[in-house]
Amino acid sequence: MSLAEELTYPTVEIDKIEPSAIWIESQPLARVRIDSLVLSDSPRLDAEDPVHVRVLAEAGDRLPPITVHRPTLRVIDGAHRVRAALLNGQTEITARLLDCDPADAFVLSVRANIAHGLPLSRADRAAAAARIVLTHPQWSDSAVAAATGISDKTASRIRAQSSAADATQPSTRIGRDGRVRPVDSAQRRRHAAAIFLERPDAGLREVARATGLSPATVRNVRQRIDRGEDPVPGRYRTAQDDERTGTSSVAAGSARQRPPTPAPDHLVRGTVDRQKLLAKLSGDPSLRHTEAGRRALRWLHQYSVDGASIETLGSGLPCHWAPEVADLARSCAATWNKLAAQLQQRTE
Repeated sequence: MSLAEELTYPTVEIDKIEPSAIWIESQPLARVRIDSLVLSDSPRLDAEDPVHVRVLAEAGDRLPPITVHRPTLRVIDGAHRVRAALLNGQTEITARLLDCDPADAFVLSVRANIAHGLPLSRADRAAAAARIVLTHPQWSDSAVAAATGISDKTASRIRAQSSAADATQPSTRIGRDGRVRPVDSAQRRRHAAAIFLERPDAGLREVARATGLSPATVRNVRQRIDRGEDPVPGRYRTAQDDERTGTSSVAAGSARQRPPTPAPDHLVRGTVDRQKLLAKLSGDPSLRHTEAGRRALRWLHQYSVDGASIETLGSGLPCHWAPEVADLARSCAATWNKLAAQLQQRTE
């Protein structure tokens, strides 16, 4: 019976990805013959760097132990150290032997090579991500990104390209926190909306358990309902969703791209010099010498913005938060318009 047949090994759970270095260091050390090691299936697209090998060879035997997949004796981490040992005429090397699934061994190899030593190139990490989304399709984009040292956005793009060739993608994914979340949440969002319409006082966690959504997503659904909006944001809707709700995809896209409805004419009185108006307000004794007035001044200074402030805010927001912040901006604008209407009535 071979060594591989004797061994049963666990898979690397998603919550073990982050502390993998600690887990590896907890494994016992062993001396392994170099000629028994397998140096293939590396996450590096190119061969080992000879310059880096010579640098390591100068360190002699002061290098840390390598990491080896015990069932196959494939080097998970330390190919350059193996080459350096050979350059120094050594026949054995110190290693930590890991028992794990071969696909998980590749993940550990990628993580090790983005954490220390000669880092993987951008092309290496992208190729590794493409492989991991196929071997671990249940992992979320953020989990793949964490394992390969790329951005969530890049991981999502790579997954989309891989999914075009492989249609067997799961309907749920596991995040870095180990929680399972649906890939397509549109139907679950509509289920949550139906619960809130039937029982407006339903709790977030109660609805989250009933629909499989996160409490944060459920909160977003309730906020969208309160604003009279579709519980499913435009970026999550499909043509089938639009057909079910009586909205064509073209019309839905036009609605999403349509500029905000301007305020009524009686509320628009021309451009206001924000700084000049705030200075005048701050100099008014009726505001400065009363608690309510000072509170109003602090509020206006904090929440009134100009074009430059908006541009700075917009440029600092990542793209994946743009739809949510756009909803927040529209909600704030509606509240400001309501205040403007109330103030206008006081002057009429």
